[in-house]
Amino acid sequence: MATRGQDRRAQTAPASKHGPERSIDAVQRTLRRLLPSLAHLPLATSGAVRRFADDPARGRAALERAVPSVGRRRSGDDLPLVALDRAVAEDRYGVARELLDRIAPQDPARGGAELAVDRLAGHLHRVAESATSDARGRRAVRRARADLQVLGSPLPTWCAQPSEPRGSKEPRILHVVTNSLPRVQAGSTIRTQRIARAQRDAGWDAQVVTRPGYPVTRGEAWARAREEVDGVTYHRLLPWIMPDEPRIPEVYARELGALVDRLRPEVLHAASDQVNARAALEVGRRAGLPVAYEARSFFEDTWLGRHGSDPTADTYRLLRDRHTEILLSADVVTTLGEAMREEIIARGVAPDRVIVAPNAVPAPFLALPDRPKSAVRESLGLPAADLWVGSLGTLNPDEGFDTLLQALARLRADGADARALIVGDGPATADLRELAGQLNVPVVMPGRVAVADVLPWYDALDVFAFPRHDTALNRLVTGLKPVEAQARGIPVVGSDLPAVHEVLGPGGALVAPGDVEAFATALAGLLGESVRAERGRAARDWVGQTRTWPRVMEAYRAAYSFGGISAA
Repeated sequence: MATRGQDRRAQTAPASKHGPERSIDAVQRTLRRLLPSLAHLPLATSGAVRRFADDPARGRAALERAVPSVGRRRSGDDLPLVALDRAVAEDRYGVARELLDRIAPQDPARGGAELAVDRLAGHLHRVAESATSDARGRRAVRRARADLQVLGSPLPTWCAQPSEPRGSKEPRILHVVTNSLPRVQAGSTIRTQRIARAQRDAGWDAQVVTRPGYPVTRGEAWARAREEVDGVTYHRLLPWIMPDEPRIPEVYARELGALVDRLRPEVLHAASDQVNARAALEVGRRAGLPVAYEARSFFEDTWLGRHGSDPTADTYRLLRDRHTEILLSADVVTTLGEAMREEIIARGVAPDRVIVAPNAVPAPFLALPDRPKSAVRESLGLPAADLWVGSLGTLNPDEGFDTLLQALARLRADGADARALIVGDGPATADLRELAGQLNVPVVMPGRVAVADVLPWYDALDVFAFPRHDTALNRLVTGLKPVEAQARGIPVVGSDLPAVHEVLGPGGALVAPGDVEAFATALAGLLGESVRAERGRAARDWVGQTRTWPRVMEAYRAAYSFGGISAA
């Protein structure tokens, strides 16, 4: 006999669908997915077509970024000229430089190849003024002239005029960024999400907008103009077609302006790089809105470290000039640490207009339960060992994981079963695998892991490594992952650089950058479980006291007060 509850469920539950009805539902779901794809087809194809017409290798590289499944090796990929074209298209200066050395001086293609590599090295005027009949050289000349047109265009002077303040107790903030979760998982996209989430938790209406074309031009032709990610609204600027590079600033300002007219925010807060900030300043000044700028990095220094390290290069000088204009023009600048703040002030920004909002973790991150490391490792398929050391993040050469692997080799030579766990992907992935094999150091490299699934990979570690090399960028820009690791009670060993020092609590250890012996010694001091536990507790307490988003929110209250926002 059916109970009363069962009778009620029987009366209210929808009838299951069979045959034709199920087929109709499937067709409707397919159409809902296809219609946005068809609407964005011109946008998805226009940028790729332009790239292919301008440079076939660049077009192919863009297509493979959008649709990784097409990235198969093809005949001739291992030839020096073909490989050089590929390296140039992917902006890999070091590889292109090595390949150029394999092309004989008497080879007719040598001159054009030199121009292509010279443009990557940032010598734009030299390349733009070159006369060449070689197709590769002509492409380099066109690209150099386009770079000069974009980078040589200063910010309009009227953008430097401050806006009239507006008062509001519950401000609506529109964050202007390059890309976002869930497709792009990086420190910057995670930070954007957490800032907006924390601001919404504080009662502010924080929303986010991404750069024109994203994520359609990254392969998501079905993307919609509005998306929710964990309670945060993301707006997508999706023009009919993707403009060529010189017109992107114009289209960006136009599309962002239309969105601002609809949303009517009280403040625009752009995040690195200067392309986002320029659009926000143009739109904000026209609309009379205060504009904040968050300097999360110095992209000119990133470029310099990966393109030959010549500070006289045109590209570096122009990138620095454009970025400095933005820093001077914004109503207020937020940044990640004191070393970055000092650099911004050194460029002429008034000290009271530069506010530090450090990397932080959500408060619940500290309260998540701890599982025995043996159980966590078993769930991930990791064997038992004396010491698991590693990191999570983008694997760039300047992150210094070569130092880590060499230090682990020293420990293993002394009899310790020390292993590496390096989660993420990037330009250094293949080189790190090769080095680990040469050193006979066991390393697990699972690639990128979704943000929602990252916690066990932290908890599997005994020690978090932050062995950054000594570069201009690494001396200034702080990291997020060491803060997250310490929130999980994991001690950190890092390079003794100002930006690294800022993100290490009392349980951390600092060693000279690139000093393999010192790094190995610091790790050896953490072989004891009780020592790691004590230092991990100290690190977690420090994060709880200084690096949670509710605490960092005070920095944003101060920042928005410059625009007349009374964010109580």
